[in-house]
Amino acid sequence: MKQVKTAALIFCAICILFPMTPCFASSVQDQLQVTIGKIIEILKDPALKGEAATQQRRETLRKVIFEQFNFEKMSQLCLGKHWKERTDEEKKEFIELFGKLLEDTYISKIEGYTNEKVEYLKEVITDKRAQVNTKIITEKIEIPIDYRLYQEKDGSWKVYDIVIEGVSLVGNYRSQFDEILQRDNYEKLIEELKKKIQE
Repeated sequence: MKQVKTAALIFCAICILFPMTPCFASSVQDQLQVTIGKIIEILKDPALKGEAATQQRRETLRKVIFEQFNFEKMSQLCLGKHWKERTDEEKKEFIELFGKLLEDTYISKIEGYTNEKVEYLKEVITDKRAQVNTKIITEKIEIPIDYRLYQEKDGSWKVYDIVIEGVSLVGNYRSQFDEILQRDNYEKLIEELKKKIQE
């Protein structure tokens, strides 16, 4: 499967975790800020540094970071019209595989954090959906990244899509998955996902 832009893979997860002083305060941002503090603590923990602690460090990061993502909603959007065709067991398997793919992709990028900064620009909340517009600032470039979130029944906000330089993460994967499903079948898509995770 094709990959989203390199910039997305490098900076997407960092955006949530290491912001500059925000231009506004909100319930959405407040919940992200809780994650920020936890992640910084993990990355600074001497007991979790070094290659020997890689597995433990990544598992600890995984538990904290991906509490912020609604993998079920992301999976549903990525499969689009094909979601309704799947059985409950197939949906469960797909959610697990897709979540694992995202985890493996972003955990290593977070570990490679090199002091990039994030500026919060604007937030729009409409009913149970919100979008937070940000930009990542490096020494050479600025990258616009927007977060789309959905409010859960318990009031928490979970990320269901990320838009990098106008390209939707969910839309990108949906195009890739639909291409495989149109060309082959669902079993082939699952095979491709498992193969990608093992790389």
